Amino acid sequence: MTSARLMRLFPHAGGDGLEDWGALPVADVKSGSPRQRGRMYFEAPDIGLSAGVWDCTAFEGTMAPYSVDEFMILLEGAVTVTEASGRVTRVEAGEAFVIPRGLNCAWKQDGYVRKIFVIYGNPALPVPRQPAADRVLKLDLGAALTACGGPDPALLNGPEPRCAEQVVYTDASGQLTVGLWSATPYDRKATPFGRYELMHFLDGQVELHDGGTSGQAFQAGETIFVPKGVPLGWRNKVDVKKIFVILMPNG
Repeated sequence: MTSARLMRLFPHAGGDGLEDWGALPVADVKSGSPRQRGRMYFEAPDIGLSAGVWDCTAFEGTMAPYSVDEFMILLEGAVTVTEASGRVTRVEAGEAFVIPRGLNCAWKQDGYVRKIFVIYGNPALPVPRQPAADRVLKLDLGAALTACGGPDPALLNGPEPRCAEQVVYTDASGQLTVGLWSATPYDRKATPFGRYELMHFLDGQVELHDGGTSGQAFQAGETIFVPKGVPLGWRNKVDVKKIFVILMPNG
């Protein structure tokens, strides 16, 4: 499922609106009888990119190399990820994290879990022998950000903003990046979006539009996915901070 428009991801509290995805593969389950549900908001199988919401009942997974790069925001529940090295990472509701492709690890949830996810596993690229990071990466949402470049001044209706970022993860191919970004107020004209991006807003409010007379407003706590090529303009009247998951395919 691909789309020519930006998509607001709903949290699906209690699993409302999610579809039955059946049982997890037996080979992936060490204990439990998990049932999963989900909604796929975006899927491009040719490049191995998908984004959506997933929930599942309690289970413990088997230790194995993770087959994809996956970014997640836990909306409900808690997860423990144990790596082959013995390192243990616990993630709770409200936290965001990345499991790198190729990391040898096992997933365990003692109860119900619901999450937002972005998965990247390009079928043309082999699973790396060495993952791009040697551990599960949790995002520090309060981390200090470093000044970075902003939008093209030629596209702005008004002054340039001050922008800052922290890149937390880059995949082995260099095409997928995950991190934090902030900006002071600015107004950018609509132009075809040059990448795929999931945005989860942490602070502020922004209006996104296609150059027409109206747009969609997004505020802290909301999540959107923007496909590559979609006409997109940006207008924030207050400071904005977001989590970003960006894919810029080579070529």
